[in-house]
This record gives sequence, C-alpha cells and structure tokens, in this order.
Amino acid sequence: SGQEVGVPLAEAPSIALGSYVRDGHVVGVLDTTGFPDAFAAIDGFLSLAFFEERAFTVDYEHRLVVVETPETLAERVVQGVAVPVRLERRGPALDAFLHLTVPGLGPIEVEVDMGSDSLILDTRHAPAVGVRLDDPTVRRVEGQDETGHAYLRCFTRLDRTIHVTGEPSVALDEPDVMFQEIIYDGLIGHAFLGRFTVTYDMPGARMIFGPR
Repeated sequence: SGQEVGVPLAEAPSIALGSYVRDGHVVGVLDTTGFPDAFAAIDGFLSLAFFEERAFTVDYEHRLVVVETPETLAERVVQGVAVPVRLERRGPALDAFLHLTVPGLGPIEVEVDMGSDSLILDTRHAPAVGVRLDDPTVRRVEGQDETGHAYLRCFTRLDRTIHVTGEPSVALDEPDVMFQEIIYDGLIGHAFLGRFTVTYDMPGARMIFGPR
C-alpha cells in the first residue's frame, strides 16, 4: 500500500535455481509467521532482482520456471509480443512497470506483481471506470495486512477490456478488479499474466507475452 517496511539484509554466499547461480546475492530476512496459512510451507521468495542478469519465463500451463539462454530468448521473441517495461531500482529491490490501457482511464502505469491475483486499481480511479464503491453489488473487505496496516478493499468486475498499451492482443475481457488506496495507479497480477506464457527479460527491460 505504500507504508514503510523494514527488514534486515544479508549476503547469501550462493543461490541457485536450476543451472542459474548468483553468488553474493543480497537477501532480506523476513519473519513470515504472520502471513496467511498458504505461505506456511514456503521458505522464501525469489524477486526480480535475482534475475536481473538473466531472462526467465513463467509457463503457467506447465507450472514451470524456465531460465532462458540467448538462443531460447530469441525464440520467445519470435513466438510472442515484446513490450517495454520501466525498471525501478531502490536499494536491493527491483520493480517492473508497464503501461496498461483501461477504457475510461486511458494508459496508466501499473506495477507487475505476480504475488497478486486480480487487477488492482487505486481507489481514486473508481469513478473514471464507472464504479461506485458504495454500490451494494461491490464487495467490501476491511482488515489489516501483514505489516499491520489497516485497509479497505472493494471488489467488483469491470465491464470493459483492458490491454497492454499499444498491443490490443495482450488483453483481458471483463477483469475482476480490487480497489484500494495504494501508491501506484495499479498493479497487474496473475489473472492477467496467467493467460500467457510470460518471459521477463530484465537485462533487455522488456516482457514477452507468448501463447499458452
């Protein structure tokens, strides 16, 4: 949501995913006991920063993470649609943003977030997309997130098609959307990304959306 989160940092001598190895990689040390039960069996998270030197692909259909070579990356480009992303580096963190066209809003910049499901938009955008947050059909959830930050989340469905700006084929019809006060225009998550085979080419500052 934008509140500050502090964790101690350490340097891992070596981290490997398949044949891809990073030596001396900076990691955050996080107590996950307050996280939802779904995370109970997870020992850690790999971030985009781990892959800043090597492209990788998430193949949702086959439940694979593929570490690409220059040759296989070239094949992904031929088979898919490459779109530029803006990379933002803050300390050890690396975030990726792309432009998304939402009818009523026009192009907005959204953070790519594999950890979320629905499209997330900042609350201030609700009127522009024709959503009244006090409508009885809008589901409202109040609570506290993992950092203790209080939130109000409003869930509904947009009666329009969203797509990556300039690439109408990379689209999702009538997406489920969550409205919440956040620091970005929005976040795009699994419901959108999972429709494709998605390659993250951080060295090339681009994402490649391929067929499933």
